[in-house]
Formats: sequence, C-alpha cells, structure tokens
Amino acid sequence: MTIRKTLIATLLLLGAPAFALIDAIELTPDNIILPATTSGTMTFKPCVGECDKKHKRARLTADTRFVIDGRAVKFDEFRRDHAALRRSEESYALVSYETETNTVTKIEISR
Repeated sequence: MTIRKTLIATLLLLGAPAFALIDAIELTPDNIILPATTSGTMTFKPCVGECDKKHKRARLTADTRFVIDGRAVKFDEFRRDHAALRRSEESYALVSYETETNTVTKIEISR
C-alpha cells in the first residue's frame, strides 16, 4: 500500500508545473539602459531617482513584453520612446523579472 501511495505522490509531483518567482521593481526610466536587441541584457538601478544602489542586469528574450502607457508595443518602438523620454518626476518604469533565471518578463513605462 505504501508503494502505491509513494508512486502516486511521485507522479503528481512530476506532473505539477514549475512556478517561477517573479519580482517587480519600480524605478525611473532614466535608470534603465536597454540593449540594441531583445537577445541582449538590460542594466538598471533598482530605485526611483538617483541612488547609490548597484546596477542589476537581466536578460531580455523574445518573450519579454514591452508596455508604454498601458499599450503593448514592439521592442523597437519601446526603445525609441524610452530614448525620447524627458526626465520627469511623473514618469516611472516597472521591471518584472524571473528571479531564478534573471530573465525580464515585462517592462512597463508610464509617462
């Protein structure tokens, strides 16, 4: 009987999907340095405004989503709009990334 229970428990664990822990950091868009392509690595300071925290790095992938003012955009448009942003206390960015793989899942900018 215990063999059957152990086998069932093992099969259930193997069939369970793996969940990724996602962290989100709010920061100012000035603290983001984007790569030239989605296969690169972005660098950002995990804080709002100027701070003494060290830069973090995270990979972008083809699955990374880019959002500006609630509207999904392609990376080229996101990069262009990010570069054209004027420094403002009202604009902010939210970087969401998987902590285990250090992969960016989404970057949002609100102006």
